[in-house]
Amino acid sequence: MVPRRLFLILVALTAQSCGRGRERSGAAPGAQPSGDAAVQAVRERYTSPDMVAAGAWTWTGPLNIEFVLIDAQSTIEGVVQARADLWAVTDSGAGPVGQSEVMPSAAEIGAFAFEDLSGDGLPDLFGYVADSAGVAYPVFIPGARGAMREEIAIAAAGWHFETAEDHLPQVAPGSGRACALQLWVEQDPPDGNGSGWRYLRVLPDGRLDAPTVEPPACP
Repeated sequence: MVPRRLFLILVALTAQSCGRGRERSGAAPGAQPSGDAAVQAVRERYTSPDMVAAGAWTWTGPLNIEFVLIDAQSTIEGVVQARADLWAVTDSGAGPVGQSEVMPSAAEIGAFAFEDLSGDGLPDLFGYVADSAGVAYPVFIPGARGAMREEIAIAAAGWHFETAEDHLPQVAPGSGRACALQLWVEQDPPDGNGSGWRYLRVLPDGRLDAPTVEPPACP
């Protein structure tokens, strides 16, 4: 359960997201833990022998709240799976914000971008999930309170996007927030238009539009 003080801060954050949700200001001296200290404060919460905080990313949001995203990996022998856990850290401590579904065969979660791409005041993960053989696929997991969904699988069911270095997924910027996710498809795309870039428009609520060949017109 989120501590009452932290819950009230998160409510205030949402209320201010239209005006301050895209700010990335640094924390005032003494206001809260630095990025490294925030990660350590969250890592200390993983005390179960079945789960480990394998990776971490930080983003400073409105009200100088330090958000930490954890790649939470199973430590059970023979079980390869992971989930993304979002935490908020203030001077009063660390509290859970959201959690993705468990992703089977996930040996690693990586990030191309971890910031507020949808403009709602919470950071979003635009990254990838790789299995133990190194086969990777892109993911977009918007930050949310409670359940966090992987939106690319929903908006582009049946598509197989590349994560190779020569076709790295990108963020197509808009005015003040992300316009679209730019992803490369190589073979037999469902739209029949051949290999190339596709664009998935980022909606204000974190959902994605279906892939298109042409970049969307964003303000």
